[in-house]
Amino acid sequence: FPVTILTPEIQNIIAQLKESSRTNLLGYHEGEIFIISPDAVMSIRTESGKIKAICDEGTYLLKNRLYEIEAQPPSRFYVRISNSEIVNFQKVKSIDLSLTGTITLKFKNGEKSYVSRRYIDKIKTHLGL
Repeated sequence: FPVTILTPEIQNIIAQLKESSRTNLLGYHEGEIFIISPDAVMSIRTESGKIKAICDEGTYLLKNRLYEIEAQPPSRFYVRISNSEIVNFQKVKSIDLSLTGTITLKFKNGEKSYVSRRYIDKIKTHLGL
């Protein structure tokens, strides 16, 4: 059997490939598979038992579970706001605290999401409040 020597260059290439596969998501839309950059994702939510990535350019079905996505890099940008939704805080334009006990996230594209009461402390910690 041939002996494989793992030079530093080969180890670096392997590490980059592993990192790339962990950070990108695979989305499905109309029979095609799309590689989705984490930066393009606005939110990931469960709708009708399916996991959907809401992106700037469209909506894609994902095979991942929410807890798997939450654990992947770049998890520091993704924050769970309810049992059924994770948002990318890089896409949040403003946070509305006007309703008593409720936090409304307003995205740059005009959409809104609501933070579940159970996750309010997590959001405040993420924001440093």
